[in-house]
Amino acid sequence: MNQTINPKYPRIASRFSALTFNDFRLLIIMQIISSMRMPIIFVTQSWYVAITVPENQRLLALGILSALRGIAFLGYALFGGTFADRFPRTRVIYVSHFAGLFSVLIIGGLLLIPIVNNGEGLWLPVMMILFATFGIINAQDMPTRTAMIRDTVPEPLLPQAITLHQLAMSIGLLIAAPLAGFSIDYFGFAATYLIAGLTHIAVLIAVRKMSVLSAADPEASSDSIIKNLQQGLISLKINPVVRWTILSNWVVTSLGLSVMGGLIAAWINDVLMLEASDWGIMIIFWGVGGVFASTWLSWKNNLQHLGLWYLGACTLMGLSILGFSITRIVLLAFILNGIVGFSYQLILTLSVDIIQREVPNRLMGRTVGILMLASGIMQIVGIFAGLLAQNLGIETIYLAAGFATILFSIGLILFQRPLRSVT
Repeated sequence: MNQTINPKYPRIASRFSALTFNDFRLLIIMQIISSMRMPIIFVTQSWYVAITVPENQRLLALGILSALRGIAFLGYALFGGTFADRFPRTRVIYVSHFAGLFSVLIIGGLLLIPIVNNGEGLWLPVMMILFATFGIINAQDMPTRTAMIRDTVPEPLLPQAITLHQLAMSIGLLIAAPLAGFSIDYFGFAATYLIAGLTHIAVLIAVRKMSVLSAADPEASSDSIIKNLQQGLISLKINPVVRWTILSNWVVTSLGLSVMGGLIAAWINDVLMLEASDWGIMIIFWGVGGVFASTWLSWKNNLQHLGLWYLGACTLMGLSILGFSITRIVLLAFILNGIVGFSYQLILTLSVDIIQREVPNRLMGRTVGILMLASGIMQIVGIFAGLLAQNLGIETIYLAAGFATILFSIGLILFQRPLRSVT
């Protein structure tokens, strides 16, 4: 770690004292940049599928796209977390973003071809398979960046650093949200995809400026990767707080984001009767909600009763999804979407905070990788949500997701004392 000002960092009153460390500042820059890329690619992929398939197949196609990304994410995420512990994390980031840049250039180049851009013939399923590489890149990048927080600040500043790291994600989303929809409307799929590639270049430049960090678990390289994976499960087996934090994150994310993420393109187009640029505006509300959540956590600094706040955020997410599914007033839908973003940001930040407090650094990459399996599981659930929406109606599925999230969260509050009691 490279401290740039007053060494008495624990006594600094500023809520942003973690930013006095050069490596952490670079990590924040990387987080903002990467968080700009993710919504651009996600919106581009989803809107491409939504408008190139027949209307009566749209929900199923979006569910399949979500499942393909989820399978790719799940198939690699545990290895991604293992590599984040086994090798220097800066090197892992560099390799993953170089691979990501290559993927974006290939896909963006193909989208320049008219028959590909229109999803004609076999090109639609081919592109959906290629889109799944997005899940692989995220499966390596996300747990590695999150685990690096522990490498870039001292222990007393860890809660603050986690909050600032999540705030950076919300800021990146807020910047990119309007860009994605408007870029698709005015420049097309290919140009939008290639714009996203610029973020990989920026991260490659930033990571080269970071201090060379040794592997978090140097002894891991002497064992097989399978044994490394088994070691990563230790915390889940012996610590009920870690176990239930991860399991609850999986369930709430799968229930909530399978509809608010996987099926949202169809909801915007078919229920709210809006365009891609309007989706971009809706994402701004999500991003604003995330910024509010992260700013509030940063202001509170060392939040007490983490377990109750975490479970409360899960409940709020269910309530806001339920409200979103009921209203047809566009402005109210946007506001409720922002509340979903607010609650989800709380869930992300507090779950990472709990994990960082409970798990040793040498196992951090693997444990965070397991936590982030939620993103892949959610996308797998998306295909079932799409099938159910195709047969039962999309409104029914949104209502069910809201109710199920609320009931599950209340059940945890009532019956999971270890998680509820985390302070």
